[in-house]
Amino acid sequence: MNRGKRYKKRKTVLSRIVVALVILSAICIGGAVGINGVRYLSFLNSNNINNNIKEPQTSETIKLTPSPASDNHATTQTPQPEMPLITIPLENLPSQYKAFSYQVLVDRKPVNEFKRAYDIKFPASADYSKLEGVTSFRGNNYRDSASYGYADVRLQKLEKVWFVKNGRIDIWTGVGWTGQPAIVKWTDEVKNIMNIVPEKKKKTDLKEVIYATLDGNIYFLDLDDGKPTRPPINVGSPHKGSVAVDPRGYPLLFAGQGIPEVAGKKIPIGYRIFDLINQKQLYFLDGMDPDKYRYWGAFDSGALIDAKTDTFIECGENGILYSGKLNTSFQPDKKTISVRPELVKYRYHSPISSKIGTENSPVVYKNYIYFADNSGLFQCVDLNTLKPVWIRDVIDDTDSSTVLEETDSGVYLYTANEVDHHQNKGASYIKKLNALTGELIWEKKVPCFYDSHTNGGALATPVLGKHDISDLVIYNIAKTDMKNNGSTLIALDRKTGEENWKVCM
Repeated sequence: MNRGKRYKKRKTVLSRIVVALVILSAICIGGAVGINGVRYLSFLNSNNINNNIKEPQTSETIKLTPSPASDNHATTQTPQPEMPLITIPLENLPSQYKAFSYQVLVDRKPVNEFKRAYDIKFPASADYSKLEGVTSFRGNNYRDSASYGYADVRLQKLEKVWFVKNGRIDIWTGVGWTGQPAIVKWTDEVKNIMNIVPEKKKKTDLKEVIYATLDGNIYFLDLDDGKPTRPPINVGSPHKGSVAVDPRGYPLLFAGQGIPEVAGKKIPIGYRIFDLINQKQLYFLDGMDPDKYRYWGAFDSGALIDAKTDTFIECGENGILYSGKLNTSFQPDKKTISVRPELVKYRYHSPISSKIGTENSPVVYKNYIYFADNSGLFQCVDLNTLKPVWIRDVIDDTDSSTVLEETDSGVYLYTANEVDHHQNKGASYIKKLNALTGELIWEKKVPCFYDSHTNGGALATPVLGKHDISDLVIYNIAKTDMKNNGSTLIALDRKTGEENWKVCM
């Protein structure tokens, strides 16, 4: 692991990236409590969990059957896709489960055919954001980096640069899951129209850290000293997911709420868009959507924005994939920004469990979106037609976000499940999939366990090694040691899936 010390020093706007790690550990007081609570509350309303599931088969794929609809929504002829639309038939699915079905809703009405009036085509991960910094969970649409620039690693140790303490709501405190901050360097044009405090606005190299936390606040801090750059936004309810900043450099902030109850009272729960010129809320996406298939309104998932087409994309734990035009209007000279979202909904029934809904942050390759859910399904959907391309049964609930790798030999996905439905009969299956077909390239089974407080397995997003360790993918698998309640950090060869090294903790 010390091969990283040979990285060459390079100028960067975030030369002290290590501070981001210090912030994470410093603010995460009681974060574990939040994670435990999330796991319990998320599944409170599920009534179709099969606790007698047998040892799972690992290569199941599901037949795609559109649900009947009431009308059509066709606009233009569909252009030839840039990768094949392949439907893989189901194998070995227990007969008592119904076939997979899905619907597309436009203005709340199901449609038989859908074609977007424009084509979405996300860029490669390096071109996702025009803004210097980290604007989304794991950096971009491939979710393959949580940092920006390079660090000159010499002493190979961390030091605490500053410390910030936050408050609590009920049992919730610290930073929840996923809890990664955005770190951005605004252009002078945008910075000068924001409500940043005067002394920070005058700073020529300001890097702003933006954290959504479980005490209901979104904090804005200076990366260098931890001092507030502006007042926090208080929504009065816990956030769990990571914030996102508009990758075009527009002063827009996106944040998902995690808990629908405060002091024993039900409150609205959903996804919010804020104007960062004056910190006002511009839009609220209600998680208790009347079109939902699951009664749970949280948004742990991190949104993505397609800069070229002004498109917003987000997965909810209510079982709906939302996508559509933001209709953003940004007028820097007038110090105004507005949005008027026109969202289309993709919803589905899982043949495995009614406990659908997505907690991981979706990955996008060009016009294809990839996400896993709580029931055990992993889906690839064409964003331009909202038709599934392929679907796999990945054994169990998946909270860990997928990472996409684009190489000369192909496009691949790395994913792993937690242990939930199968409890102590289960395991975490680390998989490498062909992103174009859903084909399993390799699989690594890691035994782990489940208890009444937390699930075992993959609860964190994997790390794709870079530079000297670019041949490795690294996973943190929880609860691999029942006796000592320990976990395992494991590095696998990307090509073969063979274990390179592991550390038991």
